[in-house]
Amino acid sequence: MEDTPTIRWMTAASAEADAPGLLALIRELAAFEGWAGQVTVTAEEIAARARLTPPPTRAVVAAAPDGALAGFATVFDIPYAYAAAPSLELEMLYVRDAWRAQGTGKAIMAAVLAHARETGCERVEWNVLASNTRAQGFYGSLGAAEKVGWRRWAITISD
Repeated sequence: MEDTPTIRWMTAASAEADAPGLLALIRELAAFEGWAGQVTVTAEEIAARARLTPPPTRAVVAAAPDGALAGFATVFDIPYAYAAAPSLELEMLYVRDAWRAQGTGKAIMAAVLAHARETGCERVEWNVLASNTRAQGFYGSLGAAEKVGWRRWAITISD
């Protein structure tokens, strides 16, 4: 790819147009992670969430010159009980194959880190699949490191 994608935050005004492309990227990421059957969100729900004030999750998108989305990241604030400043949780980051190794992921992360600084966050945190050594190398190249001594746990709530 010779052209550089435009990095921008999804807004209430762009949500209707961005949501279908964002959902397609979420589905691609879920398939890569082995969670394809877990995607239940719809484009309508993504757009509705983006129109809330403030939105519970924010999305930064990389729009290719033709308007198609090349990648995205979603983030949300986490207030800490013991810290004055919140953390920013990087929920997802994904770049389509055709746009990898061309600076798209770095540009998305730069937008995430700028947002964290602008909103007074203390840190940015995220999960990485243990088997995703490419992502680990990418994050390491940005100066990030695995949090030693912690392992994230979860319980899935179902009906």
